[in-house]
Amino acid sequence: MNTLDTYKVIPVSILTGFLGAGKTTLLNYILKEKHGYKMACIVNEFGEIGIDNQLVENAEEEVLEMNNGCICCSVRTDLVKSIRKIFERGNFDYIMIETTGLANPSPVAQTFFNIPELQKFVRLDSIVTVIDAENFERHMQESETTEDQVRMADFLIINKTDLVPLSDVLTLERRLREMNPGAEMIRSQKGVVDLKRLLDVKAFDVGEKLEMEPDFLSEEHHHHDEEVSSVSYRTERSVDLQKFEAFVQEISSKEKILRSKGIISVKGDKRKAIFHGVCNRFSMYWDKPWNPNEKKQCQIVVIGKKLDKARLVSQIEATLA
Repeated sequence: MNTLDTYKVIPVSILTGFLGAGKTTLLNYILKEKHGYKMACIVNEFGEIGIDNQLVENAEEEVLEMNNGCICCSVRTDLVKSIRKIFERGNFDYIMIETTGLANPSPVAQTFFNIPELQKFVRLDSIVTVIDAENFERHMQESETTEDQVRMADFLIINKTDLVPLSDVLTLERRLREMNPGAEMIRSQKGVVDLKRLLDVKAFDVGEKLEMEPDFLSEEHHHHDEEVSSVSYRTERSVDLQKFEAFVQEISSKEKILRSKGIISVKGDKRKAIFHGVCNRFSMYWDKPWNPNEKKQCQIVVIGKKLDKARLVSQIEATLA
């Protein structure tokens, strides 16, 4: 077993971006590619049920979930504990931290400089912010966190460029350049990027961050938009596919949904169904069959503004077979 006192200093990348931008898609791409690193991942979610950590396609990697609060405020001490666990469990040489889409990356990065213990065995290599090319302007209107994520980035991954015209991509790049002149911008579709440009490149410069945000290393607390909340639902019953699709269409027109996601058991099918929603765009695809040793169940998380939890739960239960 390795100890924190004897282990080599290894790089850490913080993966951030607003709800549904494509962080988990990028993380899965990184884990599947042959880059020579043995990676460990820390996945933080906003909500009682962790969906993204179940969708991380890990083989030899260590994946730790933190879904009891947002990593940038209430559970920063748990981040230190999670990193310690990684060193106790294996010889990893890279750590990826995927934050919730509502996280300001500044206090997460701050943790690596304000806690001397961490500096002995990890170094912050970069902040990677994933941008949703289709919904960026809407995200900017919905939350100030989006601007924080852009301003603090070392890399801006402009994702989903296949969903918008080239002229819109160019306009977006000009906007991002005004917000953060120093970040390197990389266009992406479905999270595919050149990892040689992204990993272990020593891109994070604390001096530059202090110039941009003078109170970067201060201990002030960061809070989220109080109107944003999540509704989590879990059941061992299956859904009727037609009823569930009707439910999705209804909430897209009547609710202020920022992000929805789930792992669904569908009546009459042996496969898992993976459900994703970003703003008013929804998709569902079939995944691998349910393992005979696991219980079929539905796990659904909806994140939005001024959500009526009782009504949403009632609507979900109306789709059950």
